[in-house]
Amino acid sequence: MLRFLTAALIVIAAATGTAVADRDHAGAPGYVTAYELDGRTVIDVKVCFRTTSYGGYDYARCGERLRDWLKIEVCRAKGPGTHYYLYQVGDARPMRLSLYCRRY
Repeated sequence: MLRFLTAALIVIAAATGTAVADRDHAGAPGYVTAYELDGRTVIDVKVCFRTTSYGGYDYARCGERLRDWLKIEVCRAKGPGTHYYLYQVGDARPMRLSLYCRRY
């Protein structure tokens, strides 16, 4: 029983530590980031997989995962309508994007 509880605690600590660590990497190469329009509040950060040994990242798939997740979470939190956010690929300049949440 003690082993099970210890293992569960380690898994929970690792999961929460990863989420905090990813927010520390917002705007870094190898990550895609979504910000509120203020440009400071991080909505989410996703890590991208390396595609080559020369330092390339798969930003296309990584960005798709982030945008799919945002569609679900932002629509759940803010309701129907058009919502704007800033989207940043690696350390490039953030761009303004929107997503539309339909009424159910």
